[in-house]
Amino acid sequence: MDQITVGILGLRRGITHLHNFLTVPEARVIAAADRLPDRQAEGRRLLEPVGGKMVAEFEELLAMQPDAVVVASNGRMQCQHACQALEAGCHVLSEVPGAFTLEEWVRIRDTVQRTGNQYMLGENCSFLNFIRYWRKWIAAGQYGEMSLAEAEYLHYLPHTLTNADGRFFTPSEARQQGLRGLVPTWRADQPPIQYLTHDLGPLLEVLDDRVMSVTCRSGPWRCPEAPLRPDGQIALFTTEKGLLIQILVTLNTVRPSEHRYRLFGTGGSLEWSWYEGFCRRFLAGMEESKGWERVDIAVATSETDKQMGHGGMDVNLARHFVWALHRGKTVPIDVYRSIEYSLPGIIAAQSADLGGTPLAVPDLRLKPFRGTAFWDYVGFPEDEPEGRPMPPSAA
Repeated sequence: MDQITVGILGLRRGITHLHNFLTVPEARVIAAADRLPDRQAEGRRLLEPVGGKMVAEFEELLAMQPDAVVVASNGRMQCQHACQALEAGCHVLSEVPGAFTLEEWVRIRDTVQRTGNQYMLGENCSFLNFIRYWRKWIAAGQYGEMSLAEAEYLHYLPHTLTNADGRFFTPSEARQQGLRGLVPTWRADQPPIQYLTHDLGPLLEVLDDRVMSVTCRSGPWRCPEAPLRPDGQIALFTTEKGLLIQILVTLNTVRPSEHRYRLFGTGGSLEWSWYEGFCRRFLAGMEESKGWERVDIAVATSETDKQMGHGGMDVNLARHFVWALHRGKTVPIDVYRSIEYSLPGIIAAQSADLGGTPLAVPDLRLKPFRGTAFWDYVGFPEDEPEGRPMPPSAA
């Protein structure tokens, strides 16, 4: 196969995917689908120079028989659209969260099994550059046995109403402008913890693990711009290896957006935050009084990639999806691993509804988990960045 032909559904989030797939030599974008005129115009601007076509309906895109489809549609429709594409003979790269219920994940899994086509959850944070170093160091035993992990997704999303033109508004803006006919966005009443794949996915790959059970609690419902969801939720997961993973997700608190990750091992600890943009590490044998060591590992592997959306994560997502299909290999985040990224958040939300009752996370694999295959595709970096002292006053 010379090139993988690709179609993209939804050009809000999908416009970034369109830009990125156009840069992948093994891919040829043949079409995109979106009903909104402004998005269609932008799609045509990018597609026409490469011989691609802009259409309004998903069925028109599928009729062109692309090898693969990127599902970047309304989150509550992602399962339906993914299964529709799989049934049409396409491989699927789906935006997160991928599904909203256990039953939807069972449907996606069964459709993959029946059709023989591949499904990959588009979790871009698993392609963060520093994650590759963390896995390399942990696999080499530099940080001893892992015991605990933490992650946070902090993202203020007050624009919870939309109009027929696809424009977004806060409830305050709607009242001030006297707007009528607005409807809640798909994330307006989504339990925050269900949007945890940006946090859980990378940690599961670094730790080579999967979640077994969860307990979760909800914070108060005080944000006036998002009254249909709690201001935040905190979940505590137990993994197959016996680790504890704590994840906090808030979509309602006013603050700079960022991701935070922390690992605690018997031989040292690691931390990284999007806002700071560098890694902190502490190894056994270092003097505690001298504080952390700073390691300048960015989100992207190159300055060019850094300009390609979400600091380079998005273009690497596109590359690895296409590379796997082009070589006839399994995609790096297959349907079972996709489920293990997303389903724990769905069960966590159920636990929160029950006041924190511990719940088991169902295992939807048809064969036992034998370890992640993610690193067989992504690989470890060859270089070893140097650290420099970071005294307590700067920590």
